[in-house]
Amino acid sequence: MSRRLIALLILTVTVLTACGRVQSTKPAAAGYLLFLEEGFTNGGQQITVRDSGTGKIQRQLPIGTAAPDWSRYYTVTPLSGSARLTAIDPGSGQTLAQTTIPAGYALPNFGYAGTSAGLSPNGQWLALTSQGKHAGSGLVTNFLVGASSLSDPFLSVQVDGDFSFDALSNDGRSLYLIQKMSDPNHYQVRLYDISARSLVAQPVVDKREPDEPMEGIRGDSVADPNSNQVYTVYVRDRGPCGPVYLVNTSLGMVAELTTGTPPAIARTKPVALNPDGKPFAALVTDAEAKGPRIGGAALSADGRTLFAVGETGLVAIDTATLKVRVRILSGEAVDSIRLSSDGRWLYAAGAENSDLWQIDPETGTVRGQVKGVTQPWALLWAEPTP
Repeated sequence: MSRRLIALLILTVTVLTACGRVQSTKPAAAGYLLFLEEGFTNGGQQITVRDSGTGKIQRQLPIGTAAPDWSRYYTVTPLSGSARLTAIDPGSGQTLAQTTIPAGYALPNFGYAGTSAGLSPNGQWLALTSQGKHAGSGLVTNFLVGASSLSDPFLSVQVDGDFSFDALSNDGRSLYLIQKMSDPNHYQVRLYDISARSLVAQPVVDKREPDEPMEGIRGDSVADPNSNQVYTVYVRDRGPCGPVYLVNTSLGMVAELTTGTPPAIARTKPVALNPDGKPFAALVTDAEAKGPRIGGAALSADGRTLFAVGETGLVAIDTATLKVRVRILSGEAVDSIRLSSDGRWLYAAGAENSDLWQIDPETGTVRGQVKGVTQPWALLWAEPTP
């Protein structure tokens, strides 16, 4: 596989109208909490929760799993002979629920930096996993599945083979797993029927290539607005398989996919994402570095404007025409962007110079900068202060 991975970012609906580049060194407007990953440490990573106005750290969170609206945040703490699964309010830090689980279980991790996974699209069910262990004649992988309210005991699932978490259905009855194969570039998606307590014999296949094993490296995923489907991007040499808006800066392409069954490409268009015309941009990262970017694109609330990180700065793309409407922060190193949950602000982070900008999405004006951050490379969430 190429040593450079094409990070194709899946988006949901979020907006803006027109933009321009306006620099500002004023403090950002107060009243928002920003959830960031900062620095580039390999171990003991934490999420910082900062006040937008002062830049001060309000609290720190370990790497965990966030509900789609960040109303809950799940963490696992090892104990002596067991572990504690905790649901907290990430905005206030208040503990909402706790339960004890067997030792060795953890929240699923897709192997790249950022928050973990494990929730169903509607956020009502949660899965945990333990590393495969040799038992009898082969490897066995264990999972726990239960209500995200933590109000009931979790069900134990045991599967023969080397598996990892992929997705969990909204009713908590279907657990989708990635089965690792001898060729590290190929895999199979398998369905475990929790009600029947059995692994469905037929692998889940790409209908276009039913006889071919799936391939690639699992990237980002997102549920549709109705939480009925999960869309996942797999990074591979010969192209993507995933939705809803896709931004590929190595090829200078934007694609729009329908959300039907199966999803289909509605249209594609070449886009001048970088002012100098260079093909590779900020959404393409070294496989030996941080991996695919987190928050490399955002869609406005009315769906009219798609923001994407370029080689420098970011661009606003008109979704009606898929043409670049305007460039923002041209010349600046930007790694991650995120629209606040109320659509009021667009935030852009740049690790190279420890920058965190607050942008008015209605005008594209840079209103201020959040002070005191240290190499912010991933914007995970932004919400009004409770």
